[in-house]
Amino acid sequence: MSLSPLGASRSLAAVFTPIKSGGLVDEVCRRIELAVETGLLTSGQRLPNEVELAGALGISAVTAREALSQLRGQGLIRTARGRSGGSFIADDALPSLENARSKLRTLTRLQITDLGLHHQAIAVACAGIAAKRSNADDIETLRSYIRPEADTALAWRLASSEFLLEIAAVARSARLARELLHLQADLGTLTLLPFSDGDFCERTADLSEAVTAAIAGHDAATAEARTRELIQATTNWLLADHAAGQP
Repeated sequence: MSLSPLGASRSLAAVFTPIKSGGLVDEVCRRIELAVETGLLTSGQRLPNEVELAGALGISAVTAREALSQLRGQGLIRTARGRSGGSFIADDALPSLENARSKLRTLTRLQITDLGLHHQAIAVACAGIAAKRSNADDIETLRSYIRPEADTALAWRLASSEFLLEIAAVARSARLARELLHLQADLGTLTLLPFSDGDFCERTADLSEAVTAAIAGHDAATAEARTRELIQATTNWLLADHAAGQP
């Protein structure tokens, strides 16, 4: 099935939003690569065709064709002919904990802390506003992302990402939502690492429950405090893992 911003999750929809500037082919490739590495696009998943991709990203069909060709050359996608054909994510394209840990090692503790603080500031702001603007339907949607159906690191990571983006949606702030999306892109595959730890998953679920309860009760102060703890838990885990990997 073709991917469309209208039918996708909030995280995946961000992959197929218009590109404003820069090297267009490289930016298309970067988005697809990041979506694969973070698990938003999975093995065997069908990409939009050239016309659909061009329309979603605000680029020409020629640029879309060149980007798909480049991704095909990298082995990240495969192309099938016929009525059920199209471009698909390669069967062996899976998010990698090894790649995530390698990326973590390239960062300093200060960089990890800085990313965490920025992420925390935006998420906390969203939670405080969401607590003032939420309705019953919003709370039901938030609760659907607290625990994933599959008990895998990738499923937990995706559910957590969608939970935070849904808080931004409840806040009804397009600017904060865009900033949160950019931060999640910066963090990229790093956030997959903590969810390989079962205790961390349970801690995240408990904190997400508390955030949701506070938003449902229109308690902005508590929503902000619990969201701060939620983001800090990820930062602390990454810092501990980073320290453990140092010689």
